[in-house]
Amino acid sequence: MCCLDRVFRRSLTLPIRFRGFSSTLRLCYEELPKRLVQLADFVSNAPDEVALGTVSSLASQAGVQPSTVVRFARTLGFSGFSDMQAVFRDRLRVRNVAYRDRVNALHRVDGKAVEASVIFNGFYEAAQDSLRALQNQLLPDRLEAAVTTLSQAECLYLLGLRRSMPVIRYLSYLLAKLDIRHQIIGLETGMEEESFAHAGPGDAALVLSYKVYAPRTIELFKALEARQVPVISMTDSAASPVIPQSGHWLEVHEADFQGFRSNAASMVLVSTLAAAVAERRG
Repeated sequence: MCCLDRVFRRSLTLPIRFRGFSSTLRLCYEELPKRLVQLADFVSNAPDEVALGTVSSLASQAGVQPSTVVRFARTLGFSGFSDMQAVFRDRLRVRNVAYRDRVNALHRVDGKAVEASVIFNGFYEAAQDSLRALQNQLLPDRLEAAVTTLSQAECLYLLGLRRSMPVIRYLSYLLAKLDIRHQIIGLETGMEEESFAHAGPGDAALVLSYKVYAPRTIELFKALEARQVPVISMTDSAASPVIPQSGHWLEVHEADFQGFRSNAASMVLVSTLAAAVAERRG
């Protein structure tokens, strides 16, 4: 039974939500026909277009036939395009909830505030889910390859904006304590390109980016690749726009509680990388 057959059967039992869709796509991505890969890349990079568009508009933007859009949805286990689009619309509704609304959602039905211990348990469960997914999905050979690349670099360049910035800051703290030369990209001055003006093949970069991928992160990632800097990416999809040409990337999925996403798995993984690189350097 080919990968697509296995995934098709498995996808019928997946919860109809965006995370289930992403997992299914990740499992069968490499065995998709060329046109479906083309559409998968577009869908992964522009999920809002899927939520708001039509079969014809998506086909036009992705450069495929309308029939390919329908075939893509059915290959992923949906009855048709509308069935798949519902998942993207649910994602859009959740994503567009403002942080104040997320806080308001923590109130009980009777309008009273939820106990702090209940909120704690929610974040605790989200962190556990994130760490469990990391343990199950992290491939040892990819981790070893990442450590090898990073440990051989003269200077490590660290890129992670928006939600990923705290993770990058913590990694920088660890590397400083371990006396490992590094540079954060994404300075408050806005001079990101200048911060890696001297980077080259003898260095390495660690890039963090998760859906929805920050456009600025993608731009800087491409600039690093253009300078032939070896890149290790921490991201959440095989169709991510920050996967380097070398194919060296580590898969990370962060769970959320009432719209507040965890960074637990990312923190554990960068701690692992810092300690392993220090040990490898002796």
